Amino acid sequence: MSAGRRLLRVVAIGVLPAVLAFAAVYALRSGNDGGGDRVEPGRTTATGGAPPDRAGAGGRPAASAGPAGAVELAATLSGTAYSTELTFEVPEARARVSPPEWVHDCGRFAAWARDNGGVPVGPEPVHTLTLRARRSVDVQVATVRAVPVARVDRAREQGPWVELACRDGVASPAASPPGRWRGGEMPHPLAAGQTLEVPVELDGLDESGGPVAPFPSGVSDYRLRVELEVDGVPRTYDLRDGDRDFRCCGRITYMGYQAARYEWTLSPARALRYCAELRYTGEPPPRTCTPRAPA
Repeated sequence: MSAGRRLLRVVAIGVLPAVLAFAAVYALRSGNDGGGDRVEPGRTTATGGAPPDRAGAGGRPAASAGPAGAVELAATLSGTAYSTELTFEVPEARARVSPPEWVHDCGRFAAWARDNGGVPVGPEPVHTLTLRARRSVDVQVATVRAVPVARVDRAREQGPWVELACRDGVASPAASPPGRWRGGEMPHPLAAGQTLEVPVELDGLDESGGPVAPFPSGVSDYRLRVELEVDGVPRTYDLRDGDRDFRCCGRITYMGYQAARYEWTLSPARALRYCAELRYTGEPPPRTCTPRAPA
């Protein structure tokens, strides 16, 4: 091979890759510089906007200011339809057991009764939603549904079954009938840090909007599905009763029969009274209740 041809081969092998690499880098730089609107993650555009779902004002995550993180929501079982007080279905032997010392009002009594197997009495549950705003926000309750988890078979538990209730020993103001809060069909404005408690009934609609029984007959474990509109954006929450599912609803009083009832008064002094069962036709007669010694 001649010296000239060897030199041409060396130049092709050594220089050509460098030329190709330079051309590729130049093409990439030209493409990026041409558009002018590309935004690196975490940086703002020339007009001051922020890349979506990356950063909000002051570099905070968007979730902290968006609908998903704007409202904290919890629920408690606070009554049943047609009643704003909780009465429980329990075995009679359990109804006579004195609550522990930390149970000094009817709110704590209800928690203690549920912890010990008491089931609220009534046709369907009423809940109180607690909404806490993390920032200024408009909130509206759209729907509240019970999502059954399991039917509860109480046949294995030892009866007889009675009703158990609590009395504070002071006159309570008349409570308005529970109703689903709609805020006059308008969103309710909340300031940052504001907390709102709202009594809500179950909606008698299924997921498609068709009519359905709000709550299954008998005792069921269930979760509460709440749909809110947060600043106009729909949000869905599945809520439990703390670390367990909700449970409702027992019913042992019917037309012509009122079950035996135990009533605890916790303040100013503890007292227990017993109301015997009633069987009747027509209008129920006046009920007679007498003091009863705790077990």
